[in-house]
Amino acid sequence: MIHRDYWPAIALGVTQMVGYGTLYYAYAILLPVMAQDMGLSLTGIFGVLSLALFFGGVLAPIAGKWTDQFGGRIVMTLGSLIAGSALCLISLATGKFGLFAAILVVEAAAMCVLYNVAFAAVARLDLTVPAQRSISIITLFGGVASTIFWPLTLWLFNQVGWQTTWVILGVLTVVICVPLHFFALNRPLKDLEDPTKEATQSWPELTGKARQRGMLWMVISFMFSGYIIGAIMTLWVTNLQDLGHSATLAAIAGAVIGPFKTVGRFFEMLVSRNMYPLVTYILALGLMLAGFVTLLTIGLTVPGVMLAAALYGMGDGIKTIARGTLPLALFGPKGYGARLGWISLLSMALNASAPFVFAWLSQSFGGWWSFFAMTLCVSVAIAAYVFIPDPRRAQHATA
Repeated sequence: MIHRDYWPAIALGVTQMVGYGTLYYAYAILLPVMAQDMGLSLTGIFGVLSLALFFGGVLAPIAGKWTDQFGGRIVMTLGSLIAGSALCLISLATGKFGLFAAILVVEAAAMCVLYNVAFAAVARLDLTVPAQRSISIITLFGGVASTIFWPLTLWLFNQVGWQTTWVILGVLTVVICVPLHFFALNRPLKDLEDPTKEATQSWPELTGKARQRGMLWMVISFMFSGYIIGAIMTLWVTNLQDLGHSATLAAIAGAVIGPFKTVGRFFEMLVSRNMYPLVTYILALGLMLAGFVTLLTIGLTVPGVMLAAALYGMGDGIKTIARGTLPLALFGPKGYGARLGWISLLSMALNASAPFVFAWLSQSFGGWWSFFAMTLCVSVAIAAYVFIPDPRRAQHATA
């Protein structure tokens, strides 16, 4: 029987699966066809998405601070209610201004319901399960979002069109996520001022100048490794079609990413007690780089595309865990939610341009060059990782 302290993480895992499927992955299927109906170019409609992502990201630090102070229950419940309602509003958009307004509300609400707030929410609950284990469980479920929602969204579009598809996705978000957030997070909060609770952080924290240096290089690495996420979510199908594959095969290959995210996360969960987050993170970056190199070299073949999707999926799956556990390991639990929010905002300031930039690369030079630029981003992230201090070494040196 599953211990009751695991249920908040399991419930949040389900909401992340639905949240990422409706609030991010659906764009890859629906925005290109919406562009045709609205008379917009591919670059133009993804430019609208980029602007909405940027302005929506401003709410991330506020949502993190609220979660630190009050827990995630109210923040995530209201966020999922607003997000689902805003998804329905996208169906009413007739031009770029209406579309921008609707997506802006969606992405602002997304800052209150997706991984960063979910990680902070379980870290604030007074549970016997370590926060890093709960984070691994949450991401384990979220990994299948693309597997379910890319094919589902494509099928819904072919059956009922993009307007009704957005309404269905909005209703799914409200019906599934609102009650799970409201009931699963109805638990006592941890007292972070209690020294016995602080002791649950078993990793040494960075201090002094090393703390500032660690934050700088970690954020830079997160920014470049995360810069490609929005592009992958929104342009995977389009870029693979440009390489000569059909939309159906591209969607199937995209669906492969999800299970291998789960494979990577399941592996991390099995070894997380013995794997420090810095090791987890470089493993993730290495797998992502291997996926892109495979795509660039043998991506014109069906086996090459599938292998690339599998490698990238494993890397991205593990990286999502490291995005939550690495700041916790390096900087401790106090102010964790707000810290994740600021990191998210800084990343969003750069990452919001990704759909526009990579759509322009795809439209101007082709899908292969768009994927090549993504490869360079991962390479820069690896270079920045090298400069992140390891607090365990400082602890050993002091000892």
